Amino acid sequence: MDCTTCGTALVAGALFCPNCGSRVPGSSSTGTPTIGLPSTYGEPGPPLSQPYDDAPPVVPQPVAPQWVAPSSAPYGVAGPPNSTAAVVSLVFGILTWIFLPVIGPIVAVVAGHMARAEIRRSNGQVGGGGMAIAGLVLGYLQIALLVLAICAIVAIGFLTLLGSRVSTP
Repeated sequence: MDCTTCGTALVAGALFCPNCGSRVPGSSSTGTPTIGLPSTYGEPGPPLSQPYDDAPPVVPQPVAPQWVAPSSAPYGVAGPPNSTAAVVSLVFGILTWIFLPVIGPIVAVVAGHMARAEIRRSNGQVGGGGMAIAGLVLGYLQIALLVLAICAIVAIGFLTLLGSRVSTP
């Protein structure tokens, strides 16, 4: 038997043409489904191999998981993971005041700005904005105090030098 639409030779008992997908006239709806679906689904569609092979495959786009705000999340649900740069910024901001008064604030400020940029680009997928800001504040305060201390030391040295020249006859 041939398809009345495209003339392709059909297999006995086929409900649809494998080439064009048109329904074969005279086929009964009580026949065995050609794609293996149970009879409770009604009449089967055309075989999956034809005519859909020429169509480009449908690739599902990945969907980024959305983070739920803590105010609406149930107790115990964690937020998005923290930025590593934000953690580094906060740790060095704290260490600045204890052990690393010179290099600590530089690391805290650089890591804090990197963390803020990473968090902005992530569209809510990365957290830690508060830690990044705290590291920035601690780092900038330490830098300001270092600059003031250096200015005070230079001023005291200059005044001491100037005072010694004035008192000498």
